[in-house]
Amino acid sequence: MINLIKNAQHGASIAWLAMCFALSFASTMNAQAWYTVLPGDTFDRLARSNDLTFSELTAANAKVQSPLAPGTRLWIPAPVELKIQQPRLLWRGDHHQVVAGETWYGIARQYGVTDQALQQANGHLESILGIGDVLQVPTLARIDSVNAGADLHSEGKVVGQISRGHQPNLRLDTLHVLAMLPFMLEVDTVIGGDYDARTTRLREVSLDFFHGMEWAAQTLQDSGYAVQLRIVDSEPDTLGMHAWSESDLIWSDVVLGPLRSAEMDSVNQLLSRTQTPQWILTPLKPAVWSHHNQVYTLRSDERVGMRKLGALVARSHPMDTVLFLETRGKDAPLEVAFKEGFSSVRGSLSGLESLPTNNRFAEGITAQMDTSKLNIVAIPAGKYAQSMIAYVQTELQLADSFPIRIYANEVTADLEFMERDFMNRSNWTIPVTNRIDWTNERVQNQARTFRDLFKTDPNSYAIAAFDALVETAKWMDVNVQHRALPAPFQHNIEWEWDEDASQLVNINCHIRRFTNGEWLRLVPD
Repeated sequence: MINLIKNAQHGASIAWLAMCFALSFASTMNAQAWYTVLPGDTFDRLARSNDLTFSELTAANAKVQSPLAPGTRLWIPAPVELKIQQPRLLWRGDHHQVVAGETWYGIARQYGVTDQALQQANGHLESILGIGDVLQVPTLARIDSVNAGADLHSEGKVVGQISRGHQPNLRLDTLHVLAMLPFMLEVDTVIGGDYDARTTRLREVSLDFFHGMEWAAQTLQDSGYAVQLRIVDSEPDTLGMHAWSESDLIWSDVVLGPLRSAEMDSVNQLLSRTQTPQWILTPLKPAVWSHHNQVYTLRSDERVGMRKLGALVARSHPMDTVLFLETRGKDAPLEVAFKEGFSSVRGSLSGLESLPTNNRFAEGITAQMDTSKLNIVAIPAGKYAQSMIAYVQTELQLADSFPIRIYANEVTADLEFMERDFMNRSNWTIPVTNRIDWTNERVQNQARTFRDLFKTDPNSYAIAAFDALVETAKWMDVNVQHRALPAPFQHNIEWEWDEDASQLVNINCHIRRFTNGEWLRLVPD
């Protein structure tokens, strides 16, 4: 078992001086005012100095390019004031009988409450617990989430708990991070002393995730946060025994992993008894998510992007017929979402002409087009329709007399067979979720930190781990909001509660169009 603990101590003197400088710098600037850029200024730094997010400041200055040039005038908008509701303590009807070795802290962690709240709810007991003591287990409830006069129980269901649309609120000075990764230290090797290819690859991926967490811990430490990082091997040994225990889960404020479905299922069920958030780092969407509604993923919901794309097509071409290439296969949910967005603007699907991509599709897409007008083509399918997309590109390249505009799936931007000239000619337009802006100075600095640590560039696994921990740091106590929180490297997140999935999902996306040889963001979408 690997049990590495990284202690990021409370800011050193240099960090403290930097923070004081940032605070004094902020006091010289006024909200809702014009500001003239000075040497060394960046969007990131100016946003932090004025209690703004990076997105708020850049949105208010959409025509200003980064990096900032001295002398440029920026509009500093007023920061959005968030009203933080104070939670109140309610009893949720659970009892806990104390056994030997248990403490206030350990019991509180099992139920996802603070030890202070647990003691407050049991003021009739001595401060030193005795074996057999029966505790009332409280819960913190938002004031607006409990109806006045409502009973705490309704048909056996607990009410008055933290509103499920809210993100976790980690009221701690130190972030305890438990990473459960398949290092498989006890796995048997094949003849010759080497691991098989699959095991070797899983170990490499685990190390990449671990490096991403170290990277995040270092960056958070530089920003004044305290982080403890504990790594455990999620895989059992040759006797079927696990090196981690429930005490590791109790210790943690957030769990990252495991990566494999069997271990993920067991951990998820154990966490379902707590309010400890869990990050799913892999692209899997297992059914175990139903156990615990504090499960999160960085992946944006592709259906949201397709709804935005459908609405954009309807707004941009109100009088045109749109040729809709429909597979009705594994990407059918994306096609349905596109239709939903389209009809939300036009009021119906009128003007959307479906062309099923069956065996007759190969007779020629150009038979449906007109050389005398702009032909609008929508292709919501992506991952499972690569051959169809390749066919469309080939057909329309041969028929270059047709004026066309294509609205497609995000994955098409990364398909190796796509040709730049064709995408340029068709103004290829896609919803974009996660993209790295390598021209951004903040991104370059964070990448430099990773290079300094590991002498290489971060890959997708390391970036996912980094962004998950940075997002988790946002859930810490409101008393640490003055700290300069690092920005995500790739995954911008906008949470929304999904009733069907019973969890928060990331709906962040925007529209980009391929014009003049590069992807340009459409503002507004």
